[in-house]
Amino acid sequence: MKKLFIVLLGIFVSVLFFSGCGTVRTSSTAGGPGKVLGPPGAEVDDHKVVTFFVIGKGLEPENALSKGEAVLMAERAAVADGYRQLVEKVRGVYVDAFMRAGRGTVEYDTIQVHTQSWLRGTEVMEINQGEYGITNVRMRLRINFARDGMVWWPVGIGRDVKPAFSSGNPLASDAS
Repeated sequence: MKKLFIVLLGIFVSVLFFSGCGTVRTSSTAGGPGKVLGPPGAEVDDHKVVTFFVIGKGLEPENALSKGEAVLMAERAAVADGYRQLVEKVRGVYVDAFMRAGRGTVEYDTIQVHTQSWLRGTEVMEINQGEYGITNVRMRLRINFARDGMVWWPVGIGRDVKPAFSSGNPLASDAS
């Protein structure tokens, strides 16, 4: 009897332990890893999508070993610049400024700008090689706020602000 009780207790504990490992799939608009929006035709409210566009710029370095390496490095620099611009638009920037003056002149002046965020679902729309070794990358980030309680507003504009809906996509930001 004691042995049966120990076996049943062991099964019960095992079931409790492994039941926490399972996942319950709820309906979601996410289209898979890396996707911010669902597949085409999914039920996504357009008024809950914010779209940001940026153009990142990169320059071919003079110390590259070959022309191919210079082009690849310029593309990577342009993409990194585009990510930086997107983070600045979505999260904002922290500006730290310091100036030391004496006898009517500025002795030391410095301004540092910091920003940090986690971006997911950024799309590279097109890459163009321009004149003078400058590469332009057009990037897009679409943020979907379809779930209840997910509201995106820039910090500092107030808590009682309501979006003014118009035709089309009212929250879209097409600034480049």
